[in-house]
Amino acid sequence: MARARAAYVAASLVVGVGLLAGCGGGSGGTKAAPPWTENSTQEGLIAQKLPAKSSDRKVVSGGAPWSFTLDKADDPNVPSSQWPSADSVLTSDQLKGAIPEATSVTLGTCVKGTNGPTSTEKNASCTWSVELKDSGDYTNEVVVSIVSIGADEKVTESWTSERNKNFSSRKSGERFFTSGSFSAKGSYYLDNNHSSVLVSDGNMAAWIDLTFNGFNSLNDSRNTMLTGIFPVLAKDLADRMPRKYA
Repeated sequence: MARARAAYVAASLVVGVGLLAGCGGGSGGTKAAPPWTENSTQEGLIAQKLPAKSSDRKVVSGGAPWSFTLDKADDPNVPSSQWPSADSVLTSDQLKGAIPEATSVTLGTCVKGTNGPTSTEKNASCTWSVELKDSGDYTNEVVVSIVSIGADEKVTESWTSERNKNFSSRKSGERFFTSGSFSAKGSYYLDNNHSSVLVSDGNMAAWIDLTFNGFNSLNDSRNTMLTGIFPVLAKDLADRMPRKYA
């Protein structure tokens, strides 16, 4: 039952992986782009830091930074053949580092995404099962989904449009973070435990969504997610595309 539910959740998140419209503005994978800077002035965005170094929640390296190139100067989309497989976007060690309450972390169902008329070449969404102390028979899951990877300007434009739609109807418990929080270009966390992170080296960018299911056995679970688990995982993602042009 849990596996079937995980498959449904993962599949529902990758029906229609984002394709970016318009040209890439001449951006290429090896060409320096105009810098992006931190922006703490937009009304309603919250500047937030990682948990204190004394915290049990730790940022863990996921390996070498990602590197992408554009096949065509007039196409801002990075071909899905270059995308990382969703099961490698976050590792089990990174999830354990962010969630030290976990007794085990297990990779579950992965699915490909739809990329125009075809499927992505690799998995675009994966579900991790997380066993927690004192969680009983309840299932806790982290769904990792790659939405889009491409030229920084166009991915940022698409991601910001989606963020602003959510921001315009925001609920009191939702958090929208300033550029630069957790070293990400953008991030937010919604009331339904769906979250999103925009990571960028200033030239290329990746839009990654995270959805958390369960985790009710955590002490002060909502605040733990907002101030602990999500910030650490967002930093893990940002480290895969560290900012070069600043």
